[in-house]
Amino acid sequence: MVLDRFILFGVVALAGLAPAQPLHAAATVRPCATADSTASTDTTEGKGADRLTIVLVGDTGFNASLAPVDPAGVAQKEGEVMSFADTISGVANEVDGDLAFVNLETVVTDQNDIKTDGNKSGGAFHFRSHPDGVKALTAAGFNLFSLANNHAMDYGAKGLEETLFHMAVAGGDRPIAFAGVGADFDEATRPTCLEVDGTRIGLGAIGIVTGDIPQHRAGPKKPGQASYRNRLDFETVVDRLATMKAGYRILSIHYGVEGRVVPDDRQLTEWRGFAAELKGIDLIAGHHPHVAQGVEMNGKSLIFYGLGNFMHPGTAEMTRFGMCRDYGLMAKVHLVREGGDFRVAAIEAIPLTNTHMRPKRFPPSESTRRIYALNHLSSALDDGKRAIGVRFTPQDNGTGLYCASGAADLGGKLGELCQGWREASAPAAELAEEIDKACEDKPFYGQPGVAKRRTTRPGPARRAAPASPFGSFR
Repeated sequence: MVLDRFILFGVVALAGLAPAQPLHAAATVRPCATADSTASTDTTEGKGADRLTIVLVGDTGFNASLAPVDPAGVAQKEGEVMSFADTISGVANEVDGDLAFVNLETVVTDQNDIKTDGNKSGGAFHFRSHPDGVKALTAAGFNLFSLANNHAMDYGAKGLEETLFHMAVAGGDRPIAFAGVGADFDEATRPTCLEVDGTRIGLGAIGIVTGDIPQHRAGPKKPGQASYRNRLDFETVVDRLATMKAGYRILSIHYGVEGRVVPDDRQLTEWRGFAAELKGIDLIAGHHPHVAQGVEMNGKSLIFYGLGNFMHPGTAEMTRFGMCRDYGLMAKVHLVREGGDFRVAAIEAIPLTNTHMRPKRFPPSESTRRIYALNHLSSALDDGKRAIGVRFTPQDNGTGLYCASGAADLGGKLGELCQGWREASAPAAELAEEIDKACEDKPFYGQPGVAKRRTTRPGPARRAAPASPFGSFR
């Protein structure tokens, strides 16, 4: 069923091992020779890159539900087509890290006769994007891809085969890493990695399976993805990432309630408690609710509970949902190596608007309002123990900036970035009141969910919701 292109996938993947032109002048990025997961130490033994910048964005695709793919680009309402490069041109200059992560929430195929998966309900969303969209992302600098989400199997095993084939082809052109799906359970749970100046950076990914459809979950001889709601699957993905040879480890998780800006108990227990505190995963990138959630430092671990949308014509125009839900989050994580380990030296937060078609930055004054809203969400993550919500200080250009102690003394661009940085002040009383109301804990529709989706602050039972304008959670 999924044979010929998986064979070719292996051939193309090997071609991707050849040295390629670096995506960023500051570092040489190349695929790891192996994603060996037999030890937890970096093969560079403290050598290699001593500073890294990682750019993070959330849910991304290049087509509305069931729309045909077109190598020319993305269809507009007026019948015109926007090129793939144009869709991200408004923020392409911001993708200036050594590594750049994105959740690719779509099947990747150049075929319009491919059949939708019959296991999904008739009203479900089905996303597919032309492989030239992926090329536009890699050309902009994206090189870390999560493929594990509730739309990975929208076109069944054939669609998964297409995605893996085209991602392997993209890897032959530029050094990239992708994780989260596979020809079997072993491949679907296997971490991958890139080398930055010789330092191995590991990536693992897991996401929800639509309605827990068993046909979508990978098996010993069955293609698919690991299911986030299956505890064994989740632990397998985390354990394999935690034990691989790498100097820094990134875990992508696609989970949450659409529109909910507050993490639920599952996120706090499994992301914070298990992946960060117990397993020591360095960076956790969450997505799926289509809105930004708070940012947390937990020891050496950094958790983005929700990055929101990046660029996805299949999702809604967000302004109708208010200032706490109307933006996607682009983050830049600046790392410095000390004593053999990387630590977070600074984080930049950039709220993005127009994520349903062509993302761009807000005007500085509006961006600052979203930074204060993000701080409001992050402040609720303080647990009085290890977890500390990250507060960003609004800058004149609308970016939010957090700097760790001593970052201004590091020299170079990083030291320059943090010169004169001060901790964020509280917003004006009127804005604080507006934010408190806008950030009320609820999904897009109705009240907080049933018990399995509860948060630490219980709410009334959720009433029946209309069909979502986003991908199906259920």
